[in-house]
Amino acid sequence: TECPLLSRLELSKPGDLGNLSWQTAKRSAPRADEVEIEVHAAGLNFRDVLLTLGLYPNSDGPVILGVECAGTVVRVGPEVGEFTVGDEVIAGGPGCLQSFVIRREGVVVRKPARIRWEEAASLPGAFTTAWHALREMGKLAAGERVLIHAGSGGVGLAAIQLARQIGAEIFTTAGSPEKRLFLQNLGLTHVFNSR
Repeated sequence: TECPLLSRLELSKPGDLGNLSWQTAKRSAPRADEVEIEVHAAGLNFRDVLLTLGLYPNSDGPVILGVECAGTVVRVGPEVGEFTVGDEVIAGGPGCLQSFVIRREGVVVRKPARIRWEEAASLPGAFTTAWHALREMGKLAAGERVLIHAGSGGVGLAAIQLARQIGAEIFTTAGSPEKRLFLQNLGLTHVFNSR
C-alpha cells in the first residue's frame, strides 16, 4: 500500500512571511537504522524565526522549518532495535514542521508518558544546547561555579537543571523583575539583573 503524502511548512523566499505555505511531498521509507515519526507537535525555534526573516546565514530559500518534534513511530527500518510502531518519541533534526519525519534511531528518545506532546517538542534544542555547553565544552563538575545568562529562557532553564544535577553552584541573570522572581522561586539564590 502506498503511504499518504506528507505536508510541511516551507518558505519559498526568506524575508517575507507571505511566502510561508504548506506543501505536500512524497514520503520515503526509513533506511535500515531509521524510524519514521508521525509528528504531533513541533517546536518553533529562534533559528526558524531568523531563517524566516532571512537573517540566518545560508537562508536563501526554499527553507524547510523546524528542528525539534514529538510524535508516534509509524515505521521502522529493519535494523532498528529500540523502537517499534506505536512508540511515543522525541526527536531533533531539520524539517520538523511537517506531518512525518524520518530520523536515525540514535537521535530519537522515548517521550515520558507524564509530559504533553507540546512540552516534549520543546526539549531537544534547549537540552542539547545546554548539555553541549556545560558538559562537552565546559566540562562542568560538582562544586564548580557556573554563570547562566537568561536563566528564565528555554536554554537557561535546561542549563539550570543540568547544573543542579551535576552539583555546581549556579549564578544566573534575567532581564526583568518578574523573571528574576521566577528564578528565585525555583530556589536559586544568586540571581542578578542582566541589564
